[in-house]
Amino acid sequence: MPILWSESNKEIERFLKPDLGLRGWDDLSKNDKEKIWHYLEWYFFNAEIKEQCSPYGHVKRYYEFYGNDREQNIKREIIEASILVLNEKYKAKSFAENYLKYPDLNMACYDFYNIFMNQTEAVVMELLSIYVKLLYEFTKKEFDFFKLENESEEDYLQRKIKMEYYYVDKFAERLNDIFLQFGIKYCLTRDGFIPRQEEKIIKEIYEPVLSYLSHPKWKEVSKILSDAFDEYRKNTSQGYSNCVTNTVSAIEAFLQILVNGKTRKGEISKLIPEAQKKGLIPNDFITQKIFESLESIFARLRSEMGTAHPKIKYADEKNARILLNLAMIFIQHCIQI
Repeated sequence: MPILWSESNKEIERFLKPDLGLRGWDDLSKNDKEKIWHYLEWYFFNAEIKEQCSPYGHVKRYYEFYGNDREQNIKREIIEASILVLNEKYKAKSFAENYLKYPDLNMACYDFYNIFMNQTEAVVMELLSIYVKLLYEFTKKEFDFFKLENESEEDYLQRKIKMEYYYVDKFAERLNDIFLQFGIKYCLTRDGFIPRQEEKIIKEIYEPVLSYLSHPKWKEVSKILSDAFDEYRKNTSQGYSNCVTNTVSAIEAFLQILVNGKTRKGEISKLIPEAQKKGLIPNDFITQKIFESLESIFARLRSEMGTAHPKIKYADEKNARILLNLAMIFIQHCIQI
């Protein structure tokens, strides 16, 4: 089979797909944002921007939609719902002011595009987060589920979860490829946006762990981790400290559910040996030493930089990112038993 020209020379590949490092949304040029929009536009809504001139000389911009199938209608519903939620969550800011004054689909689409192109990283990432959450809610019932003959309850549940996340996973695959090529420092998972790591770390640790935690059994753990990622994205000292607190709380909740079947009871230092004693997590000598070290790190960072107690100092991006990575590794090691 013939190979691509870029496959024959790494230097050519690096020229065609340069490493842009890690950038925030605010570091992108207007042209970069326009390109990203066109790569993603099909996932948001299919429409063309039109202009109409009134007899008084005013130019009105509007969207002319095409395609009336179920999938296109869902996209439009999600766009309008996303704009509505954004305004309701942040009333004083009213980021989608056109929709606030004239609440219809056309204004929702106009504001969605305008926010994407002109607002700060905090607003754009929040809007995309809302969009992904609603994408899951609006599409998870699009498939008819029934238990196959001789299929176990767990296999049925895993198949159901996979299909419920079908549209989110497809969107994440597309978005992450685009973000990677433009050097944007975030990656979309089932738990929302996380800090971008080396691709190997994302593929072999974050994605498998967060996919595992999408099981209903771990709903509370997944929610706390999602809050940790949200706080990380705020890019503030307070946000990083909140991230530390939530990350350690997620580990605690994971162990509580693992050992007791529910949260609210037990501390990490006591839960780890109890889980090992019950054979719920690895108990070999090396693992014991690793878990002891991790428990000490979790406790120290939460005590010094978290928000559960008076802080000695605020966490920074490096502290928060390291702790998130350690938490993912800890859970991954636990679930491999």
